Amino acid sequence: MLRRLSIKNFAVVRELELELGSGLNLLTGETGAGKSIIVDALALLIGGRATPDFVRAGASVAVVEGEFDLSSTARATVVEMLATEGLAGGQGPLILRREVQASGRSRALVNDQGVAAALLRRLQPFLVEIHGQGEQQALAAVRAHVEFLDALAGCEHARRAVAELYAQRAATLEALAAAEATAREAARALEFIEFQLREIERVAPQPGEDEELEAELKLLAQAETVQALAAQVHAELYESDQSALALIAGAERRVRRLAEFDGALADLAERLVQAAALVTDVAEEVRARLQRVDFSPERLAAVEARLAELDRLKRRYGGSLSEVEELASELRRQREDYFGAADRVAELRAELGRIETAYGRQAAELSERRRRARRTLEQRVARELAALAMERARFLVDLRTAEPTDSAFYSALGADQVEFLLAANPGEPARALGRVASGGELSRVMLALLTVCRAGSGEATLVFDEVDAGIGGGVAEAVGRRLRALAQAQQVVCVTHQAPVARFAERHFLVTKQVRGERTEVAVRELAWDERVAELARLIGAEDAAAGLATARWMLEEAHK
Repeated sequence: MLRRLSIKNFAVVRELELELGSGLNLLTGETGAGKSIIVDALALLIGGRATPDFVRAGASVAVVEGEFDLSSTARATVVEMLATEGLAGGQGPLILRREVQASGRSRALVNDQGVAAALLRRLQPFLVEIHGQGEQQALAAVRAHVEFLDALAGCEHARRAVAELYAQRAATLEALAAAEATAREAARALEFIEFQLREIERVAPQPGEDEELEAELKLLAQAETVQALAAQVHAELYESDQSALALIAGAERRVRRLAEFDGALADLAERLVQAAALVTDVAEEVRARLQRVDFSPERLAAVEARLAELDRLKRRYGGSLSEVEELASELRRQREDYFGAADRVAELRAELGRIETAYGRQAAELSERRRRARRTLEQRVARELAALAMERARFLVDLRTAEPTDSAFYSALGADQVEFLLAANPGEPARALGRVASGGELSRVMLALLTVCRAGSGEATLVFDEVDAGIGGGVAEAVGRRLRALAQAQQVVCVTHQAPVARFAERHFLVTKQVRGERTEVAVRELAWDERVAELARLIGAEDAAAGLATARWMLEEAHK
């Protein structure tokens, strides 16, 4: 329930505060007094678009603040929504505040904590529903009809499940399209990837292989010189009579003779033994190296051919064999990515099938609930219209369910298309509301739908901005009674020009426009009983003032017996 609405420097409002109560709260006043400005300010408070035009001329900022008492059900949901934004809900009233600067910048606050205006729009369904002449025109739009039918059918759980599955399907379709694009791109590149890999893997280069082969090629290219030098080294170290090994052996024998005379020289003989072993190792290594190297022309040709293959790979795929191997690893990864993309496409298609099956099941359940509620809605609205002086009108609910092959099958609302039809007069065919209903008739149809589908919801304040436009007399009386009936379950705020409506108010506020200091200002005040009588008399517009007052007093007393 909206307890308090404070408005400062908004349009022609300098400052006003409205203390509202439960039940039916009525606002009346002369045409142009500013009644709709109050509704506009309330619309801004619950997330409406902010514009610099809202700021009163000469002021720097317009401020609208509202204090709401929440039902236990609404409070639990609101507190959860605030918690997702890192805000504390508290146990007291919920205070919303909206500020609009003359520059056009705006600020939104919930319980003095800054928030995005989008959060106010998310909170709106639990706080305020505004219905005005624009809402009457919206009723002519088909998209609003399913909302009313679902409210009566109690489809909240089934509809939420359908909406969630629809969102999952949309996300999966998007992911599938991306995966298929990746798979197509990978498929185009796969042939070239395979060609490159086959060439690299056929050559099968080993790390450092080119360097080893180049060293071997250098040996093979100077085979005669290398063999001659190696033979000479082996002879000088090991084979000839004057080899290093023979000379060391002779020196060892003589040192051992000397050691017989000088024991301190015995260690030198052992060191010569070690030198002989070292010379032998060098000589054997030179000979073994020559034996391992194939100095044949065939080996030379094979080394040159292998180096040519490696050089060709390096020219095509990198400056070194290590870079060639890195490329090969990358190509293998890309090949795996292709197969992974194909697997991902298969997974997503299976997931899409699962989601669509679940969606079809939930949509069918939702459609069945709507079919069961359709006749009930027609009958109840017909009774309400009869009470609103449209007893000859026929109200029908056209419910069409799309097949899975139809483009309209998948939607956040399910597979159904719902449209309200009306035959306002006997003998006329039932047609779409927007084609057959006048403004007054649309007002009554909307009020009937709200009475049937929303009565007792109690979650939000209902605001009607001249919902009784275009009607009068007994019809206005019936509208007033319906508004009072709605107000028994939840707070209702109504702007009206009709005395038969205003008579049912539990609290009646008069909106006036006055000039102070050459500036126009809007003021609002709650009327006492006698003041209400006078205001009703004004709304009646009787030529005889005394008769008008008497009629007004009777209307008021009858309404509040």
